[in-house]
Amino acid sequence: MPTSTEIINAFIGAWKIARRDPTALSHFDFSADAFWRSFAAFIFAMPFYLVFISAEWRMIGEADIIVTNTLLGYTTIEFLSYVAFWVLYPVSMVFVCRAANLTQNFAPYIIAYNWSSVLVAVLLAPPYVLYSFGVASIETAAFLILLVFVTALLYRWQIAVTVFRTTPAIAAGIVAFELVLGFLINFVASSFLGVGPQ
Repeated sequence: MPTSTEIINAFIGAWKIARRDPTALSHFDFSADAFWRSFAAFIFAMPFYLVFISAEWRMIGEADIIVTNTLLGYTTIEFLSYVAFWVLYPVSMVFVCRAANLTQNFAPYIIAYNWSSVLVAVLLAPPYVLYSFGVASIETAAFLILLVFVTALLYRWQIAVTVFRTTPAIAAGIVAFELVLGFLINFVASSFLGVGPQ
């Protein structure tokens, strides 16, 4: 497990990437052991994922969409889809980095990406929380989630540019790959959920 100092520094580095601070990467530990420790970020993101899943279950019900599954089954499948992404994305990025000649910075990228995922989760949380407490309607929450989602994509793009030190176009391609992988995982998860109109 990472130390509290490593965790705090990683979050500072992730925040500074968003601010385009040139000192951002100096806050990360890019050692081989730190690569594996960065996956501990999932533990910090996990509570937010459960908030998202809970709110989405309510949204599905309000939108008159049938899910042929129980809340427990829905939660399990959705949670496993998050786990799947955390596993499949770094594995698949090995091949993407080889193809784009970015292998040298693969580990630093995954380290920064993993820790930044917590910041993305924090950023996504408010619309779900506002909806869950009845402060925001489903339409307002969906609009806010879309805005945050676009912001998160720009942040992911900035991470790729900063860590890989690559061109904006290649960074955009990496973000596009992330989107495609996420879509495929969600597609598979949906087939188990049995989602359909009422």
